[in-house]
This record gives sequence, structure tokens and C-alpha cells, in this order.
Amino acid sequence: MAEEKSGFEAMKEAIEQMRDEINLKAHLGKAEAKDELEKIDKKWHALLDQYQPVADEAGKTAGKVADKAGEAFGQAADELKAGYERLRKLF
Repeated sequence: MAEEKSGFEAMKEAIEQMRDEINLKAHLGKAEAKDELEKIDKKWHALLDQYQPVADEAGKTAGKVADKAGEAFGQAADELKAGYERLRKLF
């Protein structure tokens, strides 16, 4: 009976260790996700701050300049979207 208990104890300890490791990884992952979200949010707000003046100018200006500005904002928006999608998959 002592062997059964020690076998059970070994299994219990292994499960507890696995659980503790997962909890730590989850905690660290949450912190990492929060940091990543803060970085992406800063970029998002910077894009929004720049968007309206450029959009207003693009409406007044026709041609390549407006197209280039639209492409640049499109690329920035795509990068932000990809960042948010990465974070969404974490949750």
C-alpha cells in the first residue's frame, strides 16, 4: 500500500508541477499580450492622428501623391490589423 501511495504522490506532484508551469506561462503570456497590445494601440492612435489631415489633403489633391498616401496608410493599417489578429488568437 505504501508503494501505491508513493506512486500516487509522484503522479500528483508531476501534475502539480505541470499545472504550475502552465499557470506561469499563462501569466507571462498575458503580460506579453498586454505589452504587445499597448505597442499596437500607440501605433493605432498615431495612425489616426495622421489619417484625417492626409485624408483631407488627398480629397483636394488628385493623382500620384494621393495614391501614395493611401498606399502608405493601407500598409500601416494592414500591419496593425495583423497585430490585433495575433493578439486575438492568444485569447
